[in-house]
Amino acid sequence: MASAHPPGLLRRLPLLLRSPDPQAMLAVLTEDREEDGEPAPLVPERTRIYVEGAARTEVFPAGPGPANRAFDEAVAEVMRTGRPLRAGGPDTPVALLPLSADGRVAGVLAAGLRSADPAEGSPDDSALELLADACAVRLNSLAHRSVEILAEAARATRTGGFAWDLSRNSVRWDERACDIYGVDPAEFDGDEEAFFGSLHPDDLPVVQAAIAEVTEAAVTSPGAGPAGETGSYRLHYRVVHPDGSQHPVLEHGRVVLGEDGRPARALGLVLRSPPGMTPAMPSLSPDRSRDAFLFSLTRALSKAVTVRDVARVMTDLTRPALGAANVTIGVVEHGGLKIIGRTPVAPELRHLHAPARRVMELAMRQEEPLFLEDLNRLRGTGVPDLGATGPVPPRAWVVLSLSSSERPTGACLISFSGPRHFDPGERTFYTAVAAILTQSLERARMFDSEHQRASDLQTAMLPRRLPPLPSLATHARYLPGTSEMNVGGDWYDVLPLADGTAALVIGDVQGHDAHASAVMGQLRVILRTCADAGMNPGSVLARANRVLADLDTGRFATCAYLVLDPSDGSLEGARAGHPHPLVVSPGTAGELHLAGGPPLGVMPHARYRTTRARLADEETLVLFTDGLVERKGADIDVCIEQMRDELHHWMRDTEHEYGRPVGPEEVTDFLLREDGDPGRSDDVALLAVRRTG
Repeated sequence: MASAHPPGLLRRLPLLLRSPDPQAMLAVLTEDREEDGEPAPLVPERTRIYVEGAARTEVFPAGPGPANRAFDEAVAEVMRTGRPLRAGGPDTPVALLPLSADGRVAGVLAAGLRSADPAEGSPDDSALELLADACAVRLNSLAHRSVEILAEAARATRTGGFAWDLSRNSVRWDERACDIYGVDPAEFDGDEEAFFGSLHPDDLPVVQAAIAEVTEAAVTSPGAGPAGETGSYRLHYRVVHPDGSQHPVLEHGRVVLGEDGRPARALGLVLRSPPGMTPAMPSLSPDRSRDAFLFSLTRALSKAVTVRDVARVMTDLTRPALGAANVTIGVVEHGGLKIIGRTPVAPELRHLHAPARRVMELAMRQEEPLFLEDLNRLRGTGVPDLGATGPVPPRAWVVLSLSSSERPTGACLISFSGPRHFDPGERTFYTAVAAILTQSLERARMFDSEHQRASDLQTAMLPRRLPPLPSLATHARYLPGTSEMNVGGDWYDVLPLADGTAALVIGDVQGHDAHASAVMGQLRVILRTCADAGMNPGSVLARANRVLADLDTGRFATCAYLVLDPSDGSLEGARAGHPHPLVVSPGTAGELHLAGGPPLGVMPHARYRTTRARLADEETLVLFTDGLVERKGADIDVCIEQMRDELHHWMRDTEHEYGRPVGPEEVTDFLLREDGDPGRSDDVALLAVRRTG
């Protein structure tokens, strides 16, 4: 058996502890050393170091080649739990080891092994832990060194740092930032109102417009991905200290996205402007800055398709940009006000939900905005329910009536910490916000209504239920698309045949409209007729192809058609331009490669070859449409491979946890776990089948 700590490994530890960066550490772990004749302990192609940063996890590869996205979920789990995991296949094993120091996991070492057996030259678990400990110690040392250098530079330039939590309405300042804003660090409670309250009145709209502009990029760019960043920003403004003195400030920051792709934090630095440098900029006019804010809001709302999108823009953009404590949006539904969006509210203020709703209904009925500058002064003066459910904190409310020329649309309440005076310019500004928001909501509600009708039509065209079949468990799901109309062409079918076999069908008609649904209905009838005639899969697709071409619908369709014998698992299948089905076995997932031809309706005389295979016991056959995996700008083959890898890792962990193979319903639930994901634009049909014996 190999030694736990071979001499070559021990000679590399001092080199690890002196490495200047993660890339140098990887060279120590993966490069052969000619002077001692010892091979490298790890394989470079599969070895990486993941380092958790403030905005995202940085990945340092040891060798060339694309990153293995299949490891992302496993790496995140190791960072979260601090427990090692094994990944990769029998021929490509990888050990994922936490890099822990000072009580926290700072990263992960993905150690590419030659084999799973230490006797064949790979370090055993003890040796791997030693390597990971050395890497963790060095990373911790490098981090402390970087912090010390940054702190020294900040002291020399009198630069302050800030972290603004956009979801919790709180801001963190270091001592130098508190000094710049004229706040006593011992009295600072983290309320973001301290920042907005310190701004010079003429510069407040400038800062609001700038925050709206940079937040707009995050709100309208979900493709930026989880834990990503928008562009950085620079601001120049004046703050007023409690003694009345004015101080010009330079701010440089960046908005960081959370795991859901929404703005989560703003991080940056602030410093006093050098002597003689004043914040003279062309947009200092409050009116021009408010116009810039409205332009940013209009651009963001113009890209919001659904009512949910509109609510997201308002809560994610308007609240931080205006320095509001909370934003609540409601729409008229079935004669009442339905709340569709609300930023988090502190538990001690939730008793204000009821009076807030009443005030929103009041503004909606009166069809005019309400400016409540101090709730404490309004208690008992006709504001519905105010003060009846608990203490009223110092608060200001702007309540916008959202009404079109035909009917009331809803209301929006913007709440501010502390009393607030709204001058005529601000009141005009909020009235403009109401008009823009009303127009966007009306357009979004029309889209949602049409989308629902199209979705209902699509659902009506699908089988109401799958037929019960002896010795066969089936489970099907359909999801409409999450953007644009994206409803119409996807379908599935399970057809019992006279000889005791079952025809399994999955397909996708080109287009996303009622016409696609109509063509889909025609194809279902054609395929069912051919199935009843006992034709083999290749002949069924050839006949459907000729009929669809003769119908001259102007549409084509992809399709996979299989016939399964539940008694012995034998199956025959053919494809017409459709993705290969998956075969999910205990602990693994692969593709069932079917022969076939072009999509239906493209070449009238095309032929479709039939493939024979067998579905073994405890295997699940999964047929799906490309909406399950297809993402804008990504290669579909890469997306399918990534889905297979994710399914493989999930099955391995789930089967280990429950001690049994996963079922068809569990497989479909996992594959559709991202229902509502804005990255998925197409509709999805999914059919999972397993023999029950």
